[in-house]
Amino acid sequence: MNDAYSPRADEATVAAFMAAVRGPEAEPGLAAAFGVNRSCALEDYDEIAVPSFDVDGEFVAYASPEATYALTKAFLQAATASIVIGIYDFTAGYMKELLLQAMRRGVKVTLMLDLDGREGETPLFEELKTFGCKAVPAPSCASEHAHFFSSSHEKAIVIDDTWTLVQSGNYSDNSIPFNEHDGGDLAAFVPGNRDMGLAVRSPELAAFARDLLRSDIQLELDGAGGVALGAMALAEPLVLLQAAPEAPPPRLFPSKRFTPGTPVRVTPVLSPDNYMDVVPDFLAAAERSIVIEQQYIRGNQPTIQRLLRAVREAMDRTPTLQVRIVLGQPFPGSDFARNTQEIRDLGPNFGLFLGTHVKLITHEFFVHCHNKLIIVDEETVLVGSQNWSTSAVAKNREMSLLVRYPELARHYQSIFDLDWETGLDDFPEPDDNFFAAAALPAGGLVRLNLGDYIEV
Repeated sequence: MNDAYSPRADEATVAAFMAAVRGPEAEPGLAAAFGVNRSCALEDYDEIAVPSFDVDGEFVAYASPEATYALTKAFLQAATASIVIGIYDFTAGYMKELLLQAMRRGVKVTLMLDLDGREGETPLFEELKTFGCKAVPAPSCASEHAHFFSSSHEKAIVIDDTWTLVQSGNYSDNSIPFNEHDGGDLAAFVPGNRDMGLAVRSPELAAFARDLLRSDIQLELDGAGGVALGAMALAEPLVLLQAAPEAPPPRLFPSKRFTPGTPVRVTPVLSPDNYMDVVPDFLAAAERSIVIEQQYIRGNQPTIQRLLRAVREAMDRTPTLQVRIVLGQPFPGSDFARNTQEIRDLGPNFGLFLGTHVKLITHEFFVHCHNKLIIVDEETVLVGSQNWSTSAVAKNREMSLLVRYPELARHYQSIFDLDWETGLDDFPEPDDNFFAAAALPAGGLVRLNLGDYIEV
């Protein structure tokens, strides 16, 4: 590592960051020391019946690092009446400015945030509230008052009761990097995570997503009697820097608009409500191909084993079935060996072998793989927020959209194909060279956003 990169991060900060990354997997004492215990006792939650929608409006597909910011900026700047957001991590100051600009135009902004003090999140939240945003902590384990979900990990945005944006990425520097040109400008490219999202023009879907977010907000307000912040929201941020990707991805994908000729069936897929009712059958029904891009797969957890068995069932029924999976590289640290072994175990346990069926995202082009994507038979696509962990599919508040629209599915698969082609067949040596904030002026470094790595 270049000696110009200094000072290095101190061992206590690195240890705290790594402990926080473990999320619900951390020992309770370790989690409590950081201020977040995602394994809190949950209150009874009444699951909802989730409808499907036949949508004849437009769809817009987008991906990070190259298009999410420009696309989101255009939607927020076009808002005339209301913006409702439910999101897990909101730490990008430039996204706050877009919401302040909207409020100056008279747009009513509502924000539900899983507020636990990540990287300056609380001051941002408080500033938005000061200027008239209805800003409410989510009713998750991070709340002082209402514990209905381990994490409120959805990333859902409803604009003017017409457009719904559902995505894998947070409002963090790496999930929505500041690329103002839709598709990225090679002369001024800002690196980031691989994330994907989908915008849908449908008043009916928008009403469903808006009401869902409002219902979750009410769970918090009923428990709190107000929106006072607790100790978790006041935690000190953790700052780590690491070497940035060496170059932009070799192909960049601007957002792409689709206008269907006939109505398209769209089904919200929610945790904890219907993910495990929908997704296992969706996977098991595959006849030609399954594509999965995930941050991680916790194959030692029984709920996730059910998903993997559905993939295995499809493979057994159709020996020619093509299965390809891209995962994030395991985070360096004490759990690196365990997490790499967990990926290797997908081979003997489920017939999903590293290098044949499974690859790892390359850090040559991406900071991290934060995506949560499934495509079956190049016809139907699931885009949204669920990682493959028990918490994500059964205990968190999460939202994805399942869309049977072959043209749209093939577009997402073309992005996946790039990640597969450039992916790694085996584990590189873990890069545990972390640097403190003061090293930033040396250049060539990127800040790691804790919310993009925490296991939920």
